[in-house]
Amino acid sequence: MVLVLAAMLVAPPGVAAQDDALGERVMAAVRAAMTPALPFPATDAEGVFPAVNDTASLWMVRPHQPGDRAIEVMANPLNEVNQARGARAMAQIKTSIEAAQRRAQAQYERAVAEAKRTGRSQDVDGVTLSDEGVAGARVDAESHVTIDVVFNQPSYRFEIASSVEPAPARQLVIPGAAAVIVVPSNVFRDERGDELFCEGETQVYLGRLAAPAVDDRDGARYEVTAAATASENGPVVTSMVVRLRGNETLIAEVVRRTSWTAILELLK
Repeated sequence: MVLVLAAMLVAPPGVAAQDDALGERVMAAVRAAMTPALPFPATDAEGVFPAVNDTASLWMVRPHQPGDRAIEVMANPLNEVNQARGARAMAQIKTSIEAAQRRAQAQYERAVAEAKRTGRSQDVDGVTLSDEGVAGARVDAESHVTIDVVFNQPSYRFEIASSVEPAPARQLVIPGAAAVIVVPSNVFRDERGDELFCEGETQVYLGRLAAPAVDDRDGARYEVTAAATASENGPVVTSMVVRLRGNETLIAEVVRRTSWTAILELLK
């Protein structure tokens, strides 16, 4: 029975090859449509430095690899502006970590005093990477843009931790798009009360889709869903969501300069 079920779940080789070919076609079209918006050098194979010794460009783009369904844009570490920004950010992170160390030390001293008084030990929080705080998360967000491309799904669902509810873009209009949802970067608190950072995000809905619905989970977690409405006789690509996350300034530039008309040609 297990073998039969496994066989049912694995797509035939021909179907898998067709899906891979379609995915490569979609990503090639999206990358081509975004070429004017991403006039930056390619990274090296490791995605750490620009492949050429480029110090002028603020950004660099990781080359496409077979199977990729995202475009990765990263801050160029050889650029002087980025280096200065990084130095300022590290100073902020250092301040956050030092504050966390002081809190941990004070907690430890209280725990020792309580143990002497009652004979019972207490757990003490240490200093972790999360203690870089909002400053560290903001640095990470501002130093990249991730562009995810999802298509031909029966429905689309995205979870976002944020203090600001995802909402339709008021001033951003993309002709032919079913909807554009925007979340500005913001600071929010998790269930423990810790401050966290939500990176900026823009979602572009294309094709035969119902209007996205936003479900407020608890005031700090939201779920955005959109159901596909395509018929069986529709185009090969019936629906698509392009999700951009990270540096808000670059996201706005990418959205503005992308040839969305070219991408929409895939859905005809």
